[in-house]
Amino acid sequence: MNIATLSTKGQIVLPAWLREEFHLSKGDKVIVEKKGDKIILKPIRSLVHLRGIDNLDDASEELEKIREEWDEEFEN
Repeated sequence: MNIATLSTKGQIVLPAWLREEFHLSKGDKVIVEKKGDKIILKPIRSLVHLRGIDNLDDASEELEKIREEWDEEFEN
């Protein structure tokens, strides 16, 4: 378990390993949700992350997965 501390402005810093794992950097955005007594952060994928995806094997499956995730996020 990792612990993050709130600043006086209510900001938190995500641990470096999480930023690296989710390819997050300065200016990236996350969705903030409340689920019961939990706070959920979900990265918003920009189109830049999709560059070259059509050259990957199973690209259409990956794109469909991303579309489903976006639909689920923004329809609720």
